[in-house]
Amino acid sequence: MRNLAIQQAVYVPLGAMLALIAFAFTVPGYHPLSQHLSELGLMPGLPAKAVQVGAVVSGSAIIVFSLALLAQGRRFALTVLTSILFGVSMVSNGVFTTGSPLHGLYGIGIFSILTPLLFLAELGPAASTRMAWIARAISLLGMAYLWLMLSGFDPEPYRGLTQRIALLPAFGWYTFAALELRRSRI
Repeated sequence: MRNLAIQQAVYVPLGAMLALIAFAFTVPGYHPLSQHLSELGLMPGLPAKAVQVGAVVSGSAIIVFSLALLAQGRRFALTVLTSILFGVSMVSNGVFTTGSPLHGLYGIGIFSILTPLLFLAELGPAASTRMAWIARAISLLGMAYLWLMLSGFDPEPYRGLTQRIALLPAFGWYTFAALELRRSRI
């Protein structure tokens, strides 16, 4: 069961986000380059449902992956903490619409920026060179995107694009982590 919970992370978190990103390009009146994905949730009908499903599926998959890591004992305790916070914030993105402070649970998913680095540290010497590079790069990209948003330098006509550029490595990290766990047989 634990192996299945880890294996699903190869596909589900990133797959759900890729499906939502692709779907957004088909929605009339929505501008994927300038609008965040959450803004689909403000539209009637299928776009709102797509955001709900995409966010809940990806968040739930991250929580399942985190619980599988927790089954390892305390070794991955900090990774589990930040990853569960991210998963729960994603589920709340699907339950609450943008504009509500409960959408993202008051920004608690911000701790996800630390997840790749914590995983690398907790994996220790079993980490591959590839994982060491990927974990550092993804955390750095997450910080860069956060800085863009907080500083106001995220260009408004392209804030949808910058969000998607930041989402792909953030969710893709779970693919890499699951593959790394499989490689190292932990």
